[in-house]
Amino acid sequence: MKAEIGVMSQLTTKDCIDDLKFVIENGFKWFELGLDWEQNFNLSNEKLSKIKKMAKDNNIKLIVHSAWYLPTSSMLPEIKKGVITNIKKAIIIAKKVGADRLTIHPGYREMPGPAIALCYNSLTDTLNQLVEFASRYKVNICLENVDALPCYLCYTIEDYLKVLNSVKGLKTTLDVGHANTSDGAIEYLEAVKNTIMDMHVHDNSGENDEHKCLGEGNIDFKRLFSECKKIGYNGPFILELFPYENILKGKERLEKLWEQAG
Repeated sequence: MKAEIGVMSQLTTKDCIDDLKFVIENGFKWFELGLDWEQNFNLSNEKLSKIKKMAKDNNIKLIVHSAWYLPTSSMLPEIKKGVITNIKKAIIIAKKVGADRLTIHPGYREMPGPAIALCYNSLTDTLNQLVEFASRYKVNICLENVDALPCYLCYTIEDYLKVLNSVKGLKTTLDVGHANTSDGAIEYLEAVKNTIMDMHVHDNSGENDEHKCLGEGNIDFKRLFSECKKIGYNGPFILELFPYENILKGKERLEKLWEQAG
């Protein structure tokens, strides 16, 4: 069972087609198209068709990644409507390029103290709407865990699972770098092993979301990949590294660690 490794869109790449060419030329199996960056805000139907054809012709599987900074949990009606509209657009983009999964994020804490429950209620309502809409297009909504900053919702396993388990059909994008700043990558994997459809891979020291190459922080990737093998998960492993030379270094290290994992 080989590891299926992929690449995330780069902020500094002016045309996402160039990222996809890099994926093809360097033997990757997955490409996660990021809608976070300005150059990807309004991808034409012509470009989406080209992405789909290039991916299909080269046996590349696709994921779409909605903007991480969207206030997905907002209670303000105008903002909530805008967020839902934007993510519905992302779902349709996923359908057009032939992707069956879309990564989204929990959003932010808007309310203080016990009133935080209102933010969680709003997030759950938004996610229910999006999962239902995405099901019409056969696209899975994957909720990404976030790093341990108190401005975010769901930055602990407990809160993440509370949301994940309250929305029928919701899946998981496990970001191991984020998990390492919170309750731990192994702990998160164990908690989401039945819903995981995507894994973002990068390293850090456990304090901040640093996006270091594998082996440059303190994540025990050999143990993590051993646990992945036990549950039958061999990818996608999306390298959230920048720039290209770091991605290639990460690919080499991931493949070596995967082979070493028991």
